[in-house]
Parts: sequence; C-alpha cells; structure tokens
Amino acid sequence: MCRETENVTAGGWRTSGTTADTADGFAKAAAYLPAGLRSALFRLPVSLTERVQEIRLRAGGPLVLSAPDGEWVLDAEGEAALRPRRPPLLCTRAQLEECFLRLCNYAVHTHQQELCHGFVTTADGCRAGIAGSAVREGERVVSVRQITSICLRVARRHDGCAGELYQRIAQRGRICSQLICGEPSSGKSSLLRDLARQLAEGGDGNGRRWRVAVADERGELSGSGGLTGCDILRGYPKAEGIQQAVRCLAPDVVIFDELGTLEETQAVLEGLHSGVAAVTTAHCREETALLRRPQLRAALVSGAFDEVVFLEGRQKPGHVARVMEAGDLLAQGAGAAADCAGRNRGRDGGLSGTEPEGR
Repeated sequence: MCRETENVTAGGWRTSGTTADTADGFAKAAAYLPAGLRSALFRLPVSLTERVQEIRLRAGGPLVLSAPDGEWVLDAEGEAALRPRRPPLLCTRAQLEECFLRLCNYAVHTHQQELCHGFVTTADGCRAGIAGSAVREGERVVSVRQITSICLRVARRHDGCAGELYQRIAQRGRICSQLICGEPSSGKSSLLRDLARQLAEGGDGNGRRWRVAVADERGELSGSGGLTGCDILRGYPKAEGIQQAVRCLAPDVVIFDELGTLEETQAVLEGLHSGVAAVTTAHCREETALLRRPQLRAALVSGAFDEVVFLEGRQKPGHVARVMEAGDLLAQGAGAAADCAGRNRGRDGGLSGTEPEGR
C-alpha cells in the first residue's frame, strides 16, 4: 500500500511521488544481489531504503548501505544499524561473484570496456563501481579479475528536483551553460537527468520546449527512463558523442555527465564552440578546489560555461548551495593568487628587491 511522501524526504530530495516510487530504485539495485542478501534487503523498512544511495559489498566484509546520515550495516539477524550490536551479515566471495555476473547479465565480455574504467552499467540504469585486480597489456588495462568489492549506486528518478536550475537556465530566452559541482552522492546525475527532461518538456508544460541532446557515455542518465523527449547518444566516448550531437542533431543544449581528464575536456570543448549550450558536472566541493584542477579551469577560461553551481553535499543531495558567474569565479581565483604571491614576496624580503633592514 502506497502512502504519500512529504515534500522533502529525509534525504533532502523534493518529490511529489509515493513511497513505492521513491523505493523503486532501491528495489531495482537490490535485485542484482544473490537471493540470501537480496531477501535481507527487501525486509528492511521503507523509511531506510528510500534514503539509501549506495549498496556496498566487499568479499568477507559486511553488507553496507550508504545513506545521507551514514553507513548502515546489516547484522546477521537482517537488521540495519549505524552501530550494530550483533555480528554483521558478511558477504562471501561466491556471493560477490554472483552479484558481479548478474550485473553483467552473465556476459562479462560485453562489459570489458566499462570494466577497464572501473564500472558496469546495467540496461535499467543502475551503475556499479567495481574493484579488483587489473589485467594489463603494457600500460593499458584490458580487463579486471578477482573482484573484491562492488559499490552499487541506487538510481532513482526525482522528477521536479531541477526546477530551480531549469528556471535559472531558461529565463534569459536562451540556455545558460552551467557546470554543476559537488562531491560524490550530492545529486549531480539526478539533477542532470531531471533538467534534461524539463528542458525537453517545457518545464511545467507552459514553457518553451528545447532541443536536448544527452551524451550518455556510461548509460546512467538515460537508463531509468523519462527522457523520451531527448536525443540520447548512449555508450559513445564523451567527446565523440558531443561532436556527433552538434554535427547531426542541431541541439539547443548538450547535457553530459562529468568532465574528466584535461585531454578529454579539450576534446569536449572543441565540440561545444559552435553556439550550442552545455550543462555538465564535476567532482568538486568548492571554488578553490575547482580552480586547482587544470581541466576545470581550462573549461571556465574557454568561455564554454556561463555559471558554476555548487551543491550542498551528500547530506542534502540535490540542494543548491550557491551559483556563481564563471567570470566572477575566475576573477576571485586570480585575486586570491595575487594575494598569496604578495604574501610570499613579503616573506622573502619585500617587494623592492632590496634586502631587509639589518641583514
């Protein structure tokens, strides 16, 4: 029996759905676990499962559920607690292997390219981080074996969570390019997914419909559905997917998840300097950390992004902490660098180049 959830759940998400809707992502993720572990998870109260962001399995270690308020450990009786009083429910190596095979749909060879980058994405949009032993040919990782842990992310739809960003992006009569920054589990992918949906559908139905292309390299943005009004390029390398979207689909905006290396960022920017807006994410908590990463600084300097959005964090997933103009952020960074240089020169004996008095 479904009951109406509050406007803001304990995890911080704004939603108008039912408890069954918000728990559905957890059920999808838990379905990939072996029967014994899966049945234990399905007996947990919805008040916990609707807040779970990740399911973590480690060979010989406890089954752990990551939520905004901490790491919940399942005990041998099937109860979850932040500080369990009974021995934990341990995950065997055989159970870990079975979960891995289920995630790969028993066709590991079809996921080799993903595995080389440390993850597997299922057909319904669940993504699992994989840790194990790398198989290398020279400097290149070609496979992963002896899986030791799995971090299974719970993919949920949070329709309406990007309403604030949608209003800000679309209010100028054109799409405002944004770089959305936050730590892991702060809601970046869910915001991107809902923003793509709202832009394509015209927000509440009264706004303009925009042409939206989603370059979904890992399949996480489109896997849970809801993007029927968008053009989806799934599985393409990020830069190639963006360039193909710009060349062939005439989008108003390209949405993609996570700016990566400096080389990848440069390739991505080549595809965006054609009048097409961009919205993407970056793993970064605050301004100084952003400006210390060469690829993110290069993206801002290039002019590809108008604004930078900082999220609150994993304690309040999906909540916007502040929005800064890209130019203001760069100026702030330049000012801080000048102040730091001035202090260093002062410690070295002043700005005049003469030796300090008394030496």
